Amino acid sequence: MIETICNIGKTIQDIEGEKDLIDLWQKEENGDYELIIDVNICDDSVSIDTRDFEKRVFRDGLLYTQGNWFVGALVKKDSLKDNRIKDSLKFIDVSLERFNEVKQLLDSKVKEYEGVNFVVLFMKNNQKPIEISKQKFLDEIEKNGLRKTSSPGNCHICGQHTDTLYDSITYKCYTNDKGIFSNTDGLSYGICKCCIQHILFGRQHVDTFLKTWWGGSEILFLPHDYNEEVKMIFEFSNIGDVKEGRNLLSNLRENEAEVMEEVGKCDTDVDILFISAPAGKSEWKITYNIRDVMPSRFTTIAELERKYKTRSGNHLAIWQVLSNLLGNSSKPGEIFNTNEAKNFLKNIFHGNKINRNLFFSRAMGKYKHDYFAGYKSNIFTIHRVYNFLVDCGCLDKGWNFVEQDGRGYSMVKYENVEEFFEINKEFFDSDVKKAWFLLGRLYGNMVYESKKYKGGDDKQNTESYLEKNFFFGRKYDFKTFVYFTNQCSELMYKYGVQNKGYLKDLISSSKELMGRGDEKLSSDEAKYIFSGECSNGLGNQKMILQMMKELMNKWLTQENICLYGTALWQIRTGICSMITNPDMTKLRVSLKFPTFG
Repeated sequence: MIETICNIGKTIQDIEGEKDLIDLWQKEENGDYELIIDVNICDDSVSIDTRDFEKRVFRDGLLYTQGNWFVGALVKKDSLKDNRIKDSLKFIDVSLERFNEVKQLLDSKVKEYEGVNFVVLFMKNNQKPIEISKQKFLDEIEKNGLRKTSSPGNCHICGQHTDTLYDSITYKCYTNDKGIFSNTDGLSYGICKCCIQHILFGRQHVDTFLKTWWGGSEILFLPHDYNEEVKMIFEFSNIGDVKEGRNLLSNLRENEAEVMEEVGKCDTDVDILFISAPAGKSEWKITYNIRDVMPSRFTTIAELERKYKTRSGNHLAIWQVLSNLLGNSSKPGEIFNTNEAKNFLKNIFHGNKINRNLFFSRAMGKYKHDYFAGYKSNIFTIHRVYNFLVDCGCLDKGWNFVEQDGRGYSMVKYENVEEFFEINKEFFDSDVKKAWFLLGRLYGNMVYESKKYKGGDDKQNTESYLEKNFFFGRKYDFKTFVYFTNQCSELMYKYGVQNKGYLKDLISSSKELMGRGDEKLSSDEAKYIFSGECSNGLGNQKMILQMMKELMNKWLTQENICLYGTALWQIRTGICSMITNPDMTKLRVSLKFPTFG
């Protein structure tokens, strides 16, 4: 990490030129301040004035605080104690004999601004601290901050010999090997002045452009080779609201696919570091790291997030993938709270294998959880996540879910079930999978027949008892398969549809494929196959037909009827007929709807 930040800093220094150590060392100060109280101490008087707050006052006052270490002559309202006032006076070489005089006048002025947040700047003879004590600040930082020594030796970063080493890396952090580089006895880490400057340049640049919040965690993106082109990618972004002028990583939470694509253009490996840096503490640590992510992986992930978008066009996001892998309903802002989530993220970025049974167990467990919690359960999301992981190399045996066309990606359309099985024979590599799929189709049709039997023409607003908790409490094994087929057989007679050819074909084909149940399949994967066809197949077909009917009604204007005659009425009549009595097998062949929803 330190070497990478040093290299980044060298690039920034070469491009932007030298900077004052004050600007490199001072921290970004937070706080909603409204007022500056200027305390000007002259040889024979003390005057106090006020002015509107401006952020530059922190530089003018040479403020730096870290724990009990205080440098400068500027004090914030919440730190306005006697010892800080005395330290400020000493810093600008004002005798402490003037303390009482200064304190009395300052207390009187402060009472006027009890409800105002302010800072106090101490000056000497109308000169600001930066004008009279800059060298004192630099000496203090080199001595106690950078820990300048008189020891010669080889720099731990560049290997060059130097007469003066700095016993610091400027970061007080646990590194990837869990060793700590500062606050140790002796010379723990010797660096030359040149590398110290590079690290300071790099730290400032990283904090500004290469650090972001993602999934509830603070994260660093550290490219291995940092050049001017890579710098431009991270500093300037055309993503999102360009007027805001946001850098690339600030768009990550809202425009993940676009940011991933841009990082992929860097043409260099990237380390992703999770850090813990609590506010107000000087030390922080690396909690997790994903090393050496190739640029092509960012490009691949971006493309797959677009490929497996929702019907409304929303891209798939990493948090949705992880939520299904974890089997819970974690929100986007908390998905990286566990190391297990970070391990899954590492697998995705590196294309490592994920246990297949674990995926289906977790994904279907989340589906069940969301159902009973009142969330919108959607097997379509599991289709998207599963095929995303297959294309990432984390799972095997994908199926043709979407295809690329001139407009991007769209749902694949199949002529019939046979074509579906043939094209997706990698996934449907056993008869037992095909059997569960066909049984799911049959059950979906029985849901429709149940609504028709109960509600007559008002099927859209009729609820079937077959839809309620039909699979959550069952283990999907041969015993359950037999139970469902027997139930469907009985219902076909109850609803008077026992002579419908396509229903008879579904039940006989599924039984033949299942055989005696000797082939084994994990219960959760069987549940996924069954529920995917059962819950998605029929409802979405009817929804599309209903939309076509509504669209046709809009077309039936007097003008169009005059132009196109009775053809429009014939098309509308055909659509209405299919809604009323859909033979789903023929419907899929004639209109070429996707088999999965």
